[in-house]
Amino acid sequence: MNYIKNYLILSLLLLVSTTASLTAKTLEKGEFEVKGFYVDCRSQVISMPAMKELALDLSKKGINTLLLEWEATFPFEKHGTLNNEFTYSRDEVADFIAYCTKLNIDVIPLQNCFGHCEYILRHNRYFELREDGKDIAMVCPLKMDLAIPVFKEIFKEVVKLHPSKYFHIGADETRMLGSCKECSKVVAKHGKSRLFVDYINAMAEIVLEMGKTPIIWADIILKYPESVSELSKDLIFVDWNYGWDVNRFGDLQHLTDAGVKLWGASALRSGPDNMYITQWMKHFGNLTDFIPHARNSNYKGLINTSWSTSGQYGYHYDSYWEVLSMQAIRQVYPTQAFNILLEAYAVAVNTKEPLDADKFILNYAQERFGVPKAEAQKLLNYMKMPQEMIGRNGKDKKGVAIEDVVAQALTLRDEFATFKPKQNKEEYKHLCLMLDIRINHLQYKEIESAYDSKSYKNEDAPALFAKIKDVYKESKGLEKRFMTMNKEYLKDGQWEGLNDSWNEKMSELYRRLKRNSENI
Repeated sequence: MNYIKNYLILSLLLLVSTTASLTAKTLEKGEFEVKGFYVDCRSQVISMPAMKELALDLSKKGINTLLLEWEATFPFEKHGTLNNEFTYSRDEVADFIAYCTKLNIDVIPLQNCFGHCEYILRHNRYFELREDGKDIAMVCPLKMDLAIPVFKEIFKEVVKLHPSKYFHIGADETRMLGSCKECSKVVAKHGKSRLFVDYINAMAEIVLEMGKTPIIWADIILKYPESVSELSKDLIFVDWNYGWDVNRFGDLQHLTDAGVKLWGASALRSGPDNMYITQWMKHFGNLTDFIPHARNSNYKGLINTSWSTSGQYGYHYDSYWEVLSMQAIRQVYPTQAFNILLEAYAVAVNTKEPLDADKFILNYAQERFGVPKAEAQKLLNYMKMPQEMIGRNGKDKKGVAIEDVVAQALTLRDEFATFKPKQNKEEYKHLCLMLDIRINHLQYKEIESAYDSKSYKNEDAPALFAKIKDVYKESKGLEKRFMTMNKEYLKDGQWEGLNDSWNEKMSELYRRLKRNSENI
C-alpha cells in the first residue's frame, strides 16, 4: 500500500533530518529542542489543503513539531468503529506527514488512553472499559486486562503512520479517578497517585515496546505526587500552563526533584474562549510569562496548544448507559483567525527576551496589515477589549452591566471599522466577524437578562420579541458569513453543528417569545 511505502520513506527522512540538525547545532542552555504547535481534530476538523498550508506557515515561523490529536479522524482499520464522518484516508495522513517531514516538522500523535476517551467509550464495543457505566469520559485504571490489548492495537495502528520517536498518551484531567467501587478501595489503601501511576506505567510500556518515547500531561501527577518516583523514567511530562500560577496543579518541585524530563505548553485558544469570547491579552500574557519560566526551568520543549473545545461533553442518552450523541462544551472560532497569536508564540519561543505584547501588537499592525504607526493603536485597542462571560445577574465578571458591555463593544466596532489594512485583508475580516458575533451575542444576553428578571411578566413578551427578531435575523446572517469565510479551512459538513451550538439558546428563546406573543 502507498501509506506503507510512505512510512518507510518518512522514517529515513526523519532520521536523516534529525541527525543533521543535531550535528549542525548544539543547543544552548535555555533553548528549546522542541518548538511545537498542537492541532485539535476533535470538534473542528481542518481540510487537508489547509493543514498543509498551516504546516508550511509554521515551518517558516521556526516551528519544528506538530502535536496532532487526530481522535476519530484517524483512519483506524482494526478499530474502524472509532472512525467518524470526518476521518481522513490513510493515504492523506501519510502524505501529510511526508509533507511535514520535508519541512523538517516532526508530527507527534496524541492518542488518549485514560481521560478524554469519550469518542472511544461511547461505543458499545468498548463499554467494559468505562470507569462509570453512564459517564464515558474515562477508562477504569483497574481494567488493565481489557485496556492493554485494546490500546496496544490502537497504538500500533497510529504508530504505523507516524515515524516520530515520540508518542503522546494524554493522561490529563482524569477527574473520575478512584470513583468506581473497586477503584475507591484501592484509593483507600494506596491513594489516587498509585492508581494513576500503575495504569500509566502499563500504557507507557506499550509505547516503549514499540520503540517510542511516551509523553503525558503533568497535571494529575502534580495533583497526586506521592508515587511519582515509581513512574517510568522514560516518560516526558508536559507542564501545561495557560496563564496561571506555575504551581496551580501542584508543587512542580515534586517533578524536578524526581529528575523527570519536562516540556511546557502554552495556549493560543483555551477557556473561557468560545465563539463569542476571545481573551486575547490573557494569551499574550501567557506567552510573556510562561515561556521565560519554561526557559529558565530548562524545559526541553514547548508546545503552543489550540483547543477547539474544552474537551468536555454533554450527552444525549437513549437509556441509562447508551449514548446517542455528544455535544462539545464550548466551541471556539477556527484557528486561522489567530495568526497574530501564532506569530507572537513563534517570536517568544525563538527569542530569549520576554515578549513585549503591546509593542508586538503595534508592530504587527504595521508589518502584517501595512497600516501607518498612528493607526496601529486601533488593533491594540481591539486586543485589549474586555471579554468576559455574562453572569446570571446580567453583569460580567468585573461587575459591568450588560448594557454597558454592549455599548463598549459597539464603540470599539466603530473604531475598528476605520482600521484600513493594505494587505492580509482576509485576516482583518475574520477579526471583524469575531467582534460582530460577540456583539450579537451580547445583544441577545441583554434580552435574556430582561426575560430572566424578577419583573418580567408574560405581557412583556411582544416587546421582547420585537427586539429579539432583529438580533436573531442578524445571527443568521453571521452564520452565513462564518460559513463563507471558513468553508475552505474546515472539512465539509461541520457548519450546521457549529452554528447551532453558538446560537442554540437564542433560537430557543426566539421561539418561546414568538409563541408567547401570539398567545396574548
